[in-house]
Amino acid sequence: LKHIQISTIMSGRDVLSLDPSSREEQADDSFPFTAKPHAFGGAVLSPKHARELTPSLCLGIASALSSEFSRKNIIPYTLWITEAWRVLGWAEPSAALFWEMATMYHTLYLAGRVESVENIPPILSCGSHSSMGSAPQLEQNKLNKQKYSSSAKELPVWLIGTFLLLHCEESVYRLNSSASQDRSGADSIKQQKHLSTRVRSHASQQDHFTCYILRHLRKILLLLAVPHDDDAVRACMTLAAIQPTTTTPVSDASVIDKWHQEEHGTIGIQICLSLEDLEKLNFVLQPSSGGGIDDPPIDYGQFLWNEIYRGAPIKPGASIPLGEVERFIRQQLTNSYQKHLRPELALAKLSLSESEESPSDKGRGYQKELTYANLRGTTILLKPESTDTQHLHDLVISDCSDAHFYLLQPFEHVTISFCTGCTIVVGAVAGLLYILDCEKTQLTSAARRLLISNSSDVLSHIFTPSPPLLVGDNRNCQLAPYNTYYEGLRDDLLATGLAAVILQEPPPSPSSTSTATSWPLQCASNKWKLPVELSKLEIPQVDEDSSNIANDDAAMQTPILLPASEFNVLFVPLVSDSQQQQEESGSEGPIESRYNQMLAQVLQLSPFRLPVEYERHAIGKADRMRDLQSLMKTLSEEQRARLEDELNRGFRDWLVTSGNLRQVLDLVHLERRGGM
Repeated sequence: LKHIQISTIMSGRDVLSLDPSSREEQADDSFPFTAKPHAFGGAVLSPKHARELTPSLCLGIASALSSEFSRKNIIPYTLWITEAWRVLGWAEPSAALFWEMATMYHTLYLAGRVESVENIPPILSCGSHSSMGSAPQLEQNKLNKQKYSSSAKELPVWLIGTFLLLHCEESVYRLNSSASQDRSGADSIKQQKHLSTRVRSHASQQDHFTCYILRHLRKILLLLAVPHDDDAVRACMTLAAIQPTTTTPVSDASVIDKWHQEEHGTIGIQICLSLEDLEKLNFVLQPSSGGGIDDPPIDYGQFLWNEIYRGAPIKPGASIPLGEVERFIRQQLTNSYQKHLRPELALAKLSLSESEESPSDKGRGYQKELTYANLRGTTILLKPESTDTQHLHDLVISDCSDAHFYLLQPFEHVTISFCTGCTIVVGAVAGLLYILDCEKTQLTSAARRLLISNSSDVLSHIFTPSPPLLVGDNRNCQLAPYNTYYEGLRDDLLATGLAAVILQEPPPSPSSTSTATSWPLQCASNKWKLPVELSKLEIPQVDEDSSNIANDDAAMQTPILLPASEFNVLFVPLVSDSQQQQEESGSEGPIESRYNQMLAQVLQLSPFRLPVEYERHAIGKADRMRDLQSLMKTLSEEQRARLEDELNRGFRDWLVTSGNLRQVLDLVHLERRGGM
């Protein structure tokens, strides 16, 4: 399987052995910090709120929330709704959506601090105590539910302030606005005319985020200490009253540093951050490519202590002055950023290299961020595997065309950008499934939240417990119910918290070999046909017969639900163990097409029930195929041979004209290699 090869990052123990005199030279090699792009991906606002939101307002509302709840680190949902209206002017729909997105990221942030993916709590439509997980992990899942039971009602102040601050980033603003509403200004990478728009956008995205953190690093560090540190709250109030000298984005690190110093001065540098405060940096920072998939969560407090104080023993209640932390992180981010200033180097890092190593053979060099980029006319198959002890990957598919992806594993976040003419199947997504600037692409996945931005002719067969979000200019995008099944879907849903096991009495027989029906699954209701357009979130509903009907351009952006007559199940080119055993035993039942077999699995084994009208049409197609097969048996040998020749000729012509011949050859190649 093709995947990125990146050198292993040093652990905290390696950092302790650095020579203090050579720290400046070795800092870039010891621990390459980068911005965490997925934290920015969930920043969604209506165009109006995106234009009006500023970093000063973010600090202002964080200070207001801290003043209201100075004795507690968490605030209730009702207080957030009140303050969002008073300070930001947000109506409840916008404030509620922000709270939901922040809750999702906070839940995954907490789950990422532990060693097992089983700590992601299930998302159910009802809080049944019988729907807690599989039997072996029942007690652990009970603890998880207690741990996260208040996540939807209460959130930490630092998380709200930090997540709100990420919404102000320049490229995030552009994604939440139409082209005519973009802010002025362009960086050096976007001015490289010899590169395509897609390449320039993708190559500079990581740099945009890193520049933004450098520009507002003092604010981010101060928010780590609110509301329990009164000095940090007062510093936020002071900075909230200061208007920045400029808001034009730049890519020169020295200019960013100068602007940061002019705006922030010495405000708050004497505040001491505890090691627990510094651990929250995991929300916005990550190692290169997310670090190793099997590496334990990073303890930023211990790491920074060892780097700044040269490995001195850590005393109880230890803390580090904010100024020292800011100086070290700025140096690390600047060194990492300067390596990616040239667009050609940034683009080169997106390329995939051939490797004989498969994901199942991963070691410490196997990165958390799994990237597929610049693929043309190929087929990728990532088979299901056990997720009992590993963390979830972040998946990025970028700048691909006429490719087929069958990535049958669970992921934490998924970003699909700048793809054309692709068919993409993603197992399950615990967080955000982000579709950006894609065309003529078909997607099948189960995700906690689906976000489609600036795309056209995208067909999404989706299961999601939250209404899909539409941001920017989307045209002719269609939504449809989930349409496939593969052996391993059950485990992926449990690993990502999209399903929970219903415990029953008596339990299944221990001798049962069927994992698909041993313990029934419970899922939340599928919100696939209830999309929300961010630009219309706070606009009152208007009667269609009214004279004030939306213009044609707005009407074109409205998503279309796929008609039931056009619904088809998707065949995943992976033979399950039960099918293989049946073929090896030679036991053959009645003649059935592969379509009928897959339809039976979707209807009987999938935990997602098809809507009645879609199920009726799918069964009708299967019945017609079954009738055709029965009629063919009444033909004579000569008639059957002539019909088969005609069908084969038409099928070969279709393979060539549709471009699917290449996928068939790819699948044959995969089968010979044992990949299917």
